[in-house]
Amino acid sequence: MRTKDTKKMKALIDRRRNQILDVASLIFSKEGFAKANTDEIAKAANLGKGTVYRYFKNKKELFLSVVDRGLDKLKDAILIEVEKADDPLEKIKNAIKTYLSFFEKNRNLIGILIHEQSSFQKRIAKRYFEHYYGNVDRIKQTFRAGMDQDLIKGMDIESVISVYTSMLNGLIYMWQIEGKKYRLLDRTPVVTKIFLTGIIKDKKRREEYEKAK
Repeated sequence: MRTKDTKKMKALIDRRRNQILDVASLIFSKEGFAKANTDEIAKAANLGKGTVYRYFKNKKELFLSVVDRGLDKLKDAILIEVEKADDPLEKIKNAIKTYLSFFEKNRNLIGILIHEQSSFQKRIAKRYFEHYYGNVDRIKQTFRAGMDQDLIKGMDIESVISVYTSMLNGLIYMWQIEGKKYRLLDRTPVVTKIFLTGIIKDKKRREEYEKAK
């Protein structure tokens, strides 16, 4: 097969796979893993059931692929936005905004991660922490740089990062159970202000965030 044809085939495969995952994400979030079925997913994607099984051997593999793809996208989005800034505090601010923005745009993933934990708790937790620790070294570097520059207070970095992620996840969870009545992204300034004013050592920079609305 010629290179051009190979590229076309790969593009078609990727497009079809993402088509299935998009539909599956919506249905799994709406109905849950147990009630959702591949017939419904195939029909919603305008594909035959056999086509779905060519890409995913069973419903469980399809479900976990939805989770994996979502977490991959989250990791990539954070890394891209964090690298846009040189200043450690701006990197942290960008990460907060990107995290909240991602889940606002990928609402189906919230339902899947929250409601399916009983059935797939170990698998979902494993994948979440793979992505968490895949990012954590770079996040540690950011906090360490901030401490070296006397911008951030000297604290246990892993504990700070744990508090940081717990705060964001708690906000997202409340947004979900309250019926998503407001924009997650609109909470970015207050989250940034609360978190950064608590860790910033440099008086001038702390005052900047304290005055922020």
